[in-house]
This record gives sequence, C-alpha cells and structure tokens, in this order.
Amino acid sequence: MAMNAQVFLEALEEIEVAKGISKETVLNALQEAMVKGFKKELGGDDAEVIVNIDVEKGIIEMFHLKNIVENVEDDFLEIEKADAKAAEKNGEGKIVEDKFYIPASIDDMRKATAMSVKSILKQKFAEEEKGIIFEQFKDKIDTIITGKVEKAEERGISVNIGRTSVFVPKSQLIGDERFNAGESIRLYVNGVESGTKGAHIVVTRSNEGFLKCLFNEEIREIYDGTISIKSIAREAGERSKVAVWTNNPEVDPAGACIGQNGTRIQKIVSQLGNGNAKEKIDIIAYSDNPGLYVIEALKPARVAGVIIKDEKNATAIVEDSTLSLAIGKRGQNARLAVRLTKW
Repeated sequence: MAMNAQVFLEALEEIEVAKGISKETVLNALQEAMVKGFKKELGGDDAEVIVNIDVEKGIIEMFHLKNIVENVEDDFLEIEKADAKAAEKNGEGKIVEDKFYIPASIDDMRKATAMSVKSILKQKFAEEEKGIIFEQFKDKIDTIITGKVEKAEERGISVNIGRTSVFVPKSQLIGDERFNAGESIRLYVNGVESGTKGAHIVVTRSNEGFLKCLFNEEIREIYDGTISIKSIAREAGERSKVAVWTNNPEVDPAGACIGQNGTRIQKIVSQLGNGNAKEKIDIIAYSDNPGLYVIEALKPARVAGVIIKDEKNATAIVEDSTLSLAIGKRGQNARLAVRLTKW
C-alpha cells in the first residue's frame, strides 16, 4: 500500500508534540497493532505475518508467511514446494529461502479488523502516555506544581497539569476556598503511583507538605538551610503550628520566619486559600528540651510549667484565666501541640 510520506511524517510529528510519544514509538505501536489485526483478519493468532512500514518511501507492506514443506499437515501454516513455485510463477507471492510470502493489502481488510487495529493502537498510546506521565511526575514529589482548573463541582475540582488532569477532592482543598474553571491553582504533589490504570498522581493543598514548600519559597533562611523546619501540624484553613530551629546563635528562627511587622508570614498566609477565613500560623521555636518544646507548642497560651510524666506524656500547667486559650476552640490548640511535639 502506498501513502503520502510527507503527510504521514507530519502526522507522526503532531503526535510527538501533542502526546510526547516519539515517532519511533508510534511506528512500533502501529506495526504491532497491524500485526495483531492482520492475524485476526487471517483467523488465527498462530499465523506468521510480517508488516513493514517504510515512512521515507511511503509504503506499508504486509505478508502472510507459510513454511515450504514436502507434505502439508496444516495448510494455514504450510504450503507444498510445488504449489509455492506455481503460485510464485502466477505472481501470487514469492519464495524466500524456506518461506512463501503471500502479499496482502490494507484495502482488503474488513472494517472490523480496521477497528481492531485502531483499538490496539489507542491502547498502546494510552500505555505510553501513562509511562511518560509517571516519569514526568515522579521527580516532582514533595514539590508544588501549577495547573488550570477545568471543572469545579461540589465534591472537588478537576485540574489540568499538562499532559494529564487530576481530581482534587474537597477534603484536599484549604478550608472553604472555591475555584472556577479557567483559574490557576497551585498543588502539592504528595505521591505518584504506577498501576494498571496508569500513573495516579496524588495532589493536595491541605497537608503539611504544601505549607512546608511555601515556607521554603518565601523564607530565604529556610531555603539556604540556615533554618530548618522540625515539625508541622496543620488543620488546613484554620490553624497550623510550625516548629523551626537553627544552630546559628545569631539567628532567631521564629523571628526570621515571621519577618518585620509580620510581612513574611503574611505573605505565606495570603497563599493559603481564597476563602473568607484565613489560616492562622503559629511559629514555634523548637527545643530538644521536651518541657520547653511543650511550652512553645501551646502558644499563644502562657504555660507556667510542664511536668514530664513518661516518654510520651506530659502535663502542662496554666492559670485558670488562660486554660481555654491553651485548649483552644474545640480543643484545636492542644490537639495541634500534641501532633507537633509527638507528646
């Protein structure tokens, strides 16, 4: 079968640009699909066939091969030498060593076979795309990516992140924030899994990793390693506690994260959702001393003292007037302090 080589090459290049699948991969997939379709057309998977695709010449050659034997036992797979010579003389095929090549044309294929080739090719493309997506995003775990909202509904949003789309459940958004189709959105890549259904990219805005990335972007001392984040406890859209530490005695880790007049921390807060309520962030000075760490973790409450009871439990002593502040609304302050300190 002859074809327009230039048009075919252009089509291959379009696929390469649109789907990121190389021309060689597309050709291999097409060849494999046509081999499977050709076998189906002939009526048996045990048929020996060859499909050659010459892009430069614009030619697709298809052959059904039969073994040349003295005595035929299966005429689907074999042909007698005398019959092969007679068929070759009549232009019905050609003898190559001990094989008889019977030419076929795509034009002779049934519509059902053509649909089968199309289905196989589509499946191969899908498999290649899944592999490309996995390779592309596995190196982006624990980073923030930017996407565009395709669809917003009550249970979550669909976001285009390049060659694929992801669904972000409402539980993985921040508080009561809402997005409309066409809006840009930043997402934290929490993980990438490769399964039978392809690459599953886990994204979120509500976990601690998203907040940690924002600190890394906005606080120079965290980015360069002068200050490190020891722990984060977060209830997205409401309150977070971030424990920071440095071994540089000239640097105040909490003060550096807050910034002059709170400018640095406010820049981070402004990126935590577009809802009515803004997430509050408590910057905590980490300490190896568990008592001091618990005192810091319970801020903004003032703690008078801490009794360490065992390796996991401590009792914080506060004045009656600050008890409700230490516990927090619905127990939130104490709950976050527990998660932050692991005490």
